[in-house]
Amino acid sequence: MQHIYFAGGCFWGTEHLMAQVPGVVDATSGYANGTTQHPTYQQIVKGNTGHRETVRVTYDPALMDAEALIRLFYQTIDPTVPNRQGNDVGTQYQVGIYYTDEATGDIAQRITEEERARHREFYVEVQPLSSFWEAEDYHQDYLMKNPNGYCHLGPQQFELARNTVKTPARVAEYRRIDAQTAKDMMDKGGVLIVDVRTPAEYAAGHIEGAINLPLDRIPQDAATMLADKDATILLYCRSGARSRTAGNALVSMGYTGIYDFGGVMSWPFGLVK
Repeated sequence: MQHIYFAGGCFWGTEHLMAQVPGVVDATSGYANGTTQHPTYQQIVKGNTGHRETVRVTYDPALMDAEALIRLFYQTIDPTVPNRQGNDVGTQYQVGIYYTDEATGDIAQRITEEERARHREFYVEVQPLSSFWEAEDYHQDYLMKNPNGYCHLGPQQFELARNTVKTPARVAEYRRIDAQTAKDMMDKGGVLIVDVRTPAEYAAGHIEGAINLPLDRIPQDAATMLADKDATILLYCRSGARSRTAGNALVSMGYTGIYDFGGVMSWPFGLVK
């Protein structure tokens, strides 16, 4: 089983939403990432402990995945306001996604950057989980126990949850692109730029924001440096043969979003050292 944590405003509704997703085996209301240990609801509502009303979602990865859950979450919140969802106002209602493993964090960051690009104002936290305390018993399954109880979500959102399906597996594929296409993708954001040259070549001048993963270190270091195998990865090397070798190596390891623009002897958009 795997876990992901969602703060979507009042946790009664978020818990009820996530509990209806096929493949979710448990949804538990609680308090995340605050400064007080063993907090109570009475402490939380004062707004000075830093906790968020949060739901721990436990799911079977054979039936559901983090990407589908995150995309559902974004369909059911208003990301454009801080410390508020619906009629609920206060720091405890700040929306966020919290994770306990790097792969889930990378997926959350990637999707969040997509969402951020759609809004002028954007206030969704995406952070590692530092703590989670289960809420009092009367908060658990609240809307199951109280069908007419208050909820900032409605039937339409719950229907979305029931119809959520696991994200189809992506096919690992190598793609060749030119420098202008690569620059356009960089300008849109949400990509990783990977320079597969040697550390000395990288230090002599590299594309701004690029990380250095030398070709000969890919078998050992790719899993830790490139945790999200579905991320969009732009590969660069002055040698087209080396970047192509790197791209094929990453594809063989299951990376699905490989775009190779190697072979550009002089990057026309400027380098940094």
